[in-house]
Amino acid sequence: MKPTLTRPVVAWFAFAVVAAIGVAEEQSRNVLGKIDHQALLEAAPGIPATATEASKRTYGTEVNPNADTAALDSFYAPFYQRVAAARDAIKSAVDARGANQEALAQRSIAQANASPIVNRMGGVDKIGEMSEAEAQQAAIQAAGEYQQSLAPGNAPSGGGMQAMMQRMMNDPAYQERFEKMTKQEQEAELKKYMGNEHVPAPPAGETAAERQARRATNETSAVLARQNELADIRQRMRGIDPAFNKKDQAILATPGGYDQIAREISARIEKLPVVATGEAGDLVDPVKLQALQRERATRERTRATWELQQRAAIYRQRKAQYKEVAAAYTAWLKQNLGTLSSETAQVLDDATVEMAVSVEEELIALSENLARYTAEATRNAAHYERSYQDRMSEPAARPFTK
Repeated sequence: MKPTLTRPVVAWFAFAVVAAIGVAEEQSRNVLGKIDHQALLEAAPGIPATATEASKRTYGTEVNPNADTAALDSFYAPFYQRVAAARDAIKSAVDARGANQEALAQRSIAQANASPIVNRMGGVDKIGEMSEAEAQQAAIQAAGEYQQSLAPGNAPSGGGMQAMMQRMMNDPAYQERFEKMTKQEQEAELKKYMGNEHVPAPPAGETAAERQARRATNETSAVLARQNELADIRQRMRGIDPAFNKKDQAILATPGGYDQIAREISARIEKLPVVATGEAGDLVDPVKLQALQRERATRERTRATWELQQRAAIYRQRKAQYKEVAAAYTAWLKQNLGTLSSETAQVLDDATVEMAVSVEEELIALSENLARYTAEATRNAAHYERSYQDRMSEPAARPFTK
């Protein structure tokens, strides 16, 4: 197969290394790790043990038909105050994200367009419209023109450039080392070739520039590995809720639910003997009707408590998994992010900071997910407790008399 210059080499000649994701400012880096996610998760209110407890949490101690859920809002208020404080801790980084991304893009484009190579290729926008083959050809041509412009008297002297290109295409090891050099090292290498058309044999050992390039490669590889670790943590985090949502739906679908109770009681009410007929239709035995209505309320209340117990188990499992990923993130953060010598690695590391800010946002959201889950379960059980209390507090029905 005919050797060709790789896209990264062409990209260097174009100085078009433009990061696609935002670089975090120092303020973004500084906010990381300030939130105690374990404590925030622990602060999320749990599932009440019974429907009676759920009712007290939702409506307060006075249960009546006109009771609202202000008590439940008050119960959760301290937790949501902690959530608000957590969001404030990273607010500066979240707010700065868009500006950081825009500033990076503008600086990258300006830097690229200022280079003589990119300028001769028509600029970043023009390069973006080229195919890979077109970009490669334009880069080689622009590099040759730039080399000629630096030659004494502006005389054509393409031999050095041609020799360098030839070595790139025929020596994969050299091409790989060149790709990993810093921009300054690559420029020095280019000038070396431009100044000597009769290129000497490559040195037998590793040069200082190559050693530095190797260090830069190692740094970049390490940063990419850390990014992948963080991405794995985030993926684990996002996979928790779908699995537990299925478990929760399975609880609600377990036989003996509210719909089944309603159907069974309604069927039995339809079979009650008619004791009178009036403008409202047939009237059934009021004593037996009330007994069935109270049975329904009792069974629904019992079901509500059962569901709370099942959901409490899910809540504990869910919180435990949330804490696991929060601990994994905290451990990751302690071992990562720092000053690097390679410009490319530092850009990637800054991008990793932005990822970390997003992960912290999602960790806060996990605690909110727990609170929403328990609040919904509490509110649902409280509804059936109130229905039970209302039904049982009704005066006893009297037998129908003509």
